[in-house]
Formats: sequence, structure tokens, C-alpha cells
Amino acid sequence: MSPVEPGQSALSATSAGLREHAALIGLITAYGAAAIAVSYAYDLSFNLASNLLAAYLVTLFLPLTLAFCWHAIQVMVFVRPAQLTRHLLSSLKTFLAPGRLLPVVPLLLLIPVFAVAFSFVKTALPILNPYTWDAFFIRWDYLLHGGNHPWRLLQPLLGHPLATGAINFLYNLWYLIMYVLLMLQVFDTRKPALRMRFLLSFLLSWIVLGTVGAIALSSMGPCFDPALASGGGPYAPLMSYLEATSKQVPLPTLDLQRMLWETYQKNGMAVGSGISAMPSMHVAIATLMALFGWGHSRTAGIVLTAYALIVFIGSIHLAWHYALDGYAGALGAWLIWWLTGRLPGGAGSAQAAAPGRR
Repeated sequence: MSPVEPGQSALSATSAGLREHAALIGLITAYGAAAIAVSYAYDLSFNLASNLLAAYLVTLFLPLTLAFCWHAIQVMVFVRPAQLTRHLLSSLKTFLAPGRLLPVVPLLLLIPVFAVAFSFVKTALPILNPYTWDAFFIRWDYLLHGGNHPWRLLQPLLGHPLATGAINFLYNLWYLIMYVLLMLQVFDTRKPALRMRFLLSFLLSWIVLGTVGAIALSSMGPCFDPALASGGGPYAPLMSYLEATSKQVPLPTLDLQRMLWETYQKNGMAVGSGISAMPSMHVAIATLMALFGWGHSRTAGIVLTAYALIVFIGSIHLAWHYALDGYAGALGAWLIWWLTGRLPGGAGSAQAAAPGRR
């Protein structure tokens, strides 16, 4: 992002932000318009206003409030200024300075819009293309892994309550890690090319993989396999194990799976709702974060790559995804990252690794 001069007006700072983020704003606007068109074409209730209000609360107001509270605690513990209130107000004034905040305001306001639009499209997925691919993925998962369902290959290592509880905890951290990294890249301008490459790849992953790919390869995933209703199917033993384990260690994953199933049966919609397995967006975004990490530093690359592997394993062990979903998600994210690195205008990998100025 281009630096904003100290004396620059609020209008100029906002205009600069609009120019810098034109591609991102265009993608979000087009996606939102497409979601509205789908709602009219299929006579579906979008509930944009109420869901957008909830999205702003969850994705902006609450996290930013918590971040400021955490900052206040750090100041009180480590800085301990003589005038705490004045120090905190000064920090807040610096953060809200037009040159820092106004250029990213358009993006901040549109990210929740994208989240609501994506949730709507994901919820409408079985109407756009009914779930028909699960049997195909189950069969090829089995054949490609030597005549084994992948979860059975992991069970000797992970089939213990403490291991499953740890995997569940780390898997659910994905939401927090993704959000924190996204917000950091909205505000952090030290590596502008890497920042823009990540933000563009992030949006394209949700659009190309999470929307177009999910509609074309419409599937529900192992935990929603219809055969489970009668206690059958290749994933019945895994679900039985997870249910039994939940009596020994907390497994919020099972509660979330039940909530998604109930929302699906009621044709409801909320931010974060909807069922889709192929490709795995958990694995895709974790892979994207790992690729970003390598552009940032070797340590970040190693840590985020290890986490992406945990997410892939967890997606199988917790019955969210077929292994094929993870392979497709990782490959798709890598291709998008590769393509955005070859776009003209400074998103290339050579420039992305070069440090910028705050």
C-alpha cells in the first residue's frame, strides 16, 4: 500500500485506499452481485441486512474491541505508564490516524459483505447443484489409498481420546488463525507485494475453489453420509469412535456438525453455515497461509506448513472431508498462489519477498 502523507485529507486517504484495493473491491462487489442474482433467480431469501449486521459484529467490532483490550492489558503489565488513560488514548489516536485507517476502510467494510454472500451461496449449493459426488469420492478415496479408507490408515496413530481432542482443538484454531492473519495483512504494509498477493489469493480461493469448485463437485462429506442414518457406510465406525470419545474429551466438532445438519434440513442461513466438502477450504486456506508464510520468513513458513498438514489430517480424522478434498484444496490454493505471483503490477514472488516500509 502506498504511504499516506501526514497532511493528506481524509478524502484523499480514502481515495488512495480505493485505488490500491480496486481489484479486491471489484471481486467482492461482483461476488455480492452474483449472490443477489442467485437469490432472485431461485427465489431464495438472502436476509442481507440482518446477516450483515451479525457479520460486522463477529468479524469487525468484537475482534477489534478484544484486540484493544488485549493491548490495554499489555500496557498495564509491561509498560505501566504513569498516566494509563492518556497512554491508551494516544495509542488509539495513532491507530485511528487517517493515514493508517482510512485507506483500508473500504476493504474492512466489504470483507463482512463477502462473508455473508459466501455463506448464502454455500447454503444454496444443493439447490444450485444437488449433492451427487459423495459416492464417487468415497470409491476413489478407497482405491487411491491401497484399498483403504484414509481414516482407517490414521486410526492406529490418532485413535486415542487425547490425540483426537488435540487434533480437534488445533483444527478449530483454523478460524482464529485465518482471521488474525487476514486482519494483519489488511493493516500491515511492510511487504506490500506479498500483502496484496495474499489478499487477492485469499478472495480467489473462496470464489474459485469454495464457490465454483464446490458447485461443480457438490458433495457433503463423510460426517453427512446418508448411510450413517441407518448405522451403515464406511464412516459409521469413525463416527461411533468420535461420539464415544466426546464423552471423555470435549469435541466441539460434533456439535458444529449437528448444527450444520439441522440448519441444512431447515433451509436456514447464517454466516458460517452451509455444507460443502470438495474441495476442502480448510486445507486450501491453510495451504495458502503456509505459502504466505514462506514469503514472509522461513520460521513462519515452517510453522504454517506444519499447521496445514495438521489441518489436512484433522479434516479426515474428524470426518469432515475425504482425503481427495484435501488434495484438491491444496493443489487449487497452490495454483492460485502461483498465478497471482505472475500478475503484472508488483505481485510477483521476487518482489513479494522484499521488505517494504511501514
